[in-house]
Amino acid sequence: MVDLLFKTDKKLNIVDCRELMHPEPMVRILEEVALLEEDRPILMIHRHEPFPLYQKLEERNCNHETKMSEDGTVQVLIWKNL
Repeated sequence: MVDLLFKTDKKLNIVDCRELMHPEPMVRILEEVALLEEDRPILMIHRHEPFPLYQKLEERNCNHETKMSEDGTVQVLIWKNL
């Protein structure tokens, strides 16, 4: 269980990538982004900040915001650019 660092009234599609090995987190998130609905953002949970993902998100017309928890876990909120 993870404490959510983002406050939103929208239902989130939570994708926990902490146990996945490279390149699975990127593959998994890009699959989810392809199905992304405007009213249901993705919350990616990862063990480190996924810097290479950010350009891929921009190419797919998505925004993102990243926050790091005290234990070092990274949460990336991903949504469609309107």
